[in-house]
Amino acid sequence: MTKISKRVSESLDEYLVLTDWIKRRPEEISLQADLGSISLQYPLITARMQCIVGPEMARAAGRQGILTIVPRSLRDEDKQKILDANKDARLRKGDIEFQIYPEYASPNSTFKEVMKQVKRTGYSVIPIMDRKSKLEGVYIHNPENPPLVPPYTPIAKVMQHLNDGSVLREDKSEQEIKQILQKQERRFLPITDENGILQKIAFLSKFDTNYIGMAVKTRGNWIEEIEHWGEQVDTLTIDTSNACFSEALEILKYTKQKFPDKPFGIGNIIQGRDFLKFAEAGADYIIGGMGVGSICKTGSERGNGRGQMTVAIELAEARDAYFRAKGKYVPFVLDGGIRNIKDMCVALTLADFIMLGNYFNGFYEAAAQKFDKDKQPTNTELNIEYVESWGEGHPRARFVALGGVDFRRALAEGRELGTQEVSERYGHSAITGATVEGIVGLVKYKGRLKPNVENDARYIRTTISNTGADDLKTYREKAVLEKASARTIQDMLPHDVEVLEE
Repeated sequence: MTKISKRVSESLDEYLVLTDWIKRRPEEISLQADLGSISLQYPLITARMQCIVGPEMARAAGRQGILTIVPRSLRDEDKQKILDANKDARLRKGDIEFQIYPEYASPNSTFKEVMKQVKRTGYSVIPIMDRKSKLEGVYIHNPENPPLVPPYTPIAKVMQHLNDGSVLREDKSEQEIKQILQKQERRFLPITDENGILQKIAFLSKFDTNYIGMAVKTRGNWIEEIEHWGEQVDTLTIDTSNACFSEALEILKYTKQKFPDKPFGIGNIIQGRDFLKFAEAGADYIIGGMGVGSICKTGSERGNGRGQMTVAIELAEARDAYFRAKGKYVPFVLDGGIRNIKDMCVALTLADFIMLGNYFNGFYEAAAQKFDKDKQPTNTELNIEYVESWGEGHPRARFVALGGVDFRRALAEGRELGTQEVSERYGHSAITGATVEGIVGLVKYKGRLKPNVENDARYIRTTISNTGADDLKTYREKAVLEKASARTIQDMLPHDVEVLEE
């Protein structure tokens, strides 16, 4: 007879994080997280989706210390473009990066106008130059402590005035610039000519950037794929909706023999017993979740899946039990069903990392096509209102796998799509017999990645601080969750008031 689980599938949204005595202020909380040999500045990983990960996403997310994972279902040429772009953007701690054409403002610009530039571009250092490009000062945006001034305040009253010691008036070698920055304990250095005309800005990298992974297929000649991409990436992972099949163990074993120093991830699973099986087999991290993604129909269409809170609880229990028994800590990544910052905060009380699709899909750097308010395609950033989204289980993914993200242009020009083998991720032996388990839609445009991530990280740090934790590790140890009634969740939204400004 069919067994009935004693657990109830629950959502992240149904829980709240209780407060405790504050020991460390939010701005002092680190969100750094380690995935084997990979050290990230945020516990965030991009979903392995075509509509999200392209060259721009790899560059932007990687620079912020976020792990990008290249989808398994892209053309080889598109994968290589992403890897090449990421390699070009990669910095190591202490490297020098030059910004040749910086975003700038005039001394008469208002604080509000400059803040719009910061939000639009993600730059935190805005040179203030007169109409002849002579450098007069620099506005340094600290998202943790922005100036408390009226929006119409001239930026000249807020900017940092530069003295002779804080500007380099002659070009020097990277090593000399690095020595100056380190000696003065500075992160950037404007470089001007003898007339004070800004030439470029030198930045000192604070951490290693642009770690990248590759999702590999589980059908066909996966050995060839692992050998082809393994040398170019920092981590490999399989990408399947249900990783519980014997080939997954074979792929894990082969990859760890071939690349023993590179963390290998298995996903997706939804039960603790499977976490233990893959951990015992040598997986370096395990990805959990099924049926709850914003573009996924696995749960609603065919009934497979589990509430993401229930997945998080069971995998966390398995991870901690395995650590106590074996002394080896295997982190787990929660993938899907994370709708907002509140969900992120709840998820991180249990998961080591969170994998985000809808979140990254809404950024300017996402690979998918952008649309204006009338839902017409646009390349003008100021006109973007929506970003296209589709699931890897939708036929759209097959077109992209054959013709790239801009396959429409190829079809319109009468060019034939490619013939590359397209692997399937939902259990079928071939894509032609697969069930449709995703949708095509539009997500609201949010802007550039950097300012959004910085803003959301402040909320996460504040929640961690309010539990009495010092970092992500102690947050998982100290956090206390409480299930909230539907009425409580409703009460926590703004209510009984006409909202004029968010």
